[in-house]
Amino acid sequence: MVIDPADGSLPYQPWARAERINRELPYRGYDDPTAHCFVAGVPRSMYVPSPMHILQPPGYVVMLFERMSWRIIPLDGRAHTPDNVRLWQGDSVGRWEGDTLVVDTTNLNGKTWLNEVGDVLSHAAHIVERFSPTADGKITYRATVTDPIAYTRPWTIEIPLNRGTDELLEVACHEDNGDLQHLKDVRDEYRAQQKKGN
Repeated sequence: MVIDPADGSLPYQPWARAERINRELPYRGYDDPTAHCFVAGVPRSMYVPSPMHILQPPGYVVMLFERMSWRIIPLDGRAHTPDNVRLWQGDSVGRWEGDTLVVDTTNLNGKTWLNEVGDVLSHAAHIVERFSPTADGKITYRATVTDPIAYTRPWTIEIPLNRGTDELLEVACHEDNGDLQHLKDVRDEYRAQQKKGN
């Protein structure tokens, strides 16, 4: 998915690399905000393994995600909200460049994880996404992330978005969610072991 840098490695700042490595530990699974039903954020919500609908009412693009979240992207040239407003999905504004939708996102709250494995994203992230239709009916999704707190330089991911015909399911996050209790048990066991060691 990472197309720049060419080696596919994220250009981490040292502290962010250490945090990413720490998030691989089993007891950190409980810390993933999506385990607590918070929205995935940008760009994570675009490539989690669940479907979405894209709607185009006049003046907007609206994305509805099966994981019970949405993005409303105005296309009227407005400025971003003030910098002191911080949101889980950030503040997105869009524009068309030919057939490509370009979405500029700022104002993230810095609480989301970049992906399912715990890569880091800070509140300073600025994300520019490009949605380009392809001849085979797919959309090429490309996102460039600039985050000077977590990374030494901007980097870019790219994935294909496939068109589906299914309806979105109702996914009530806490309903039948056995994972959260399991993740909490793992975290609590780790903490208890740490206390015994001190």
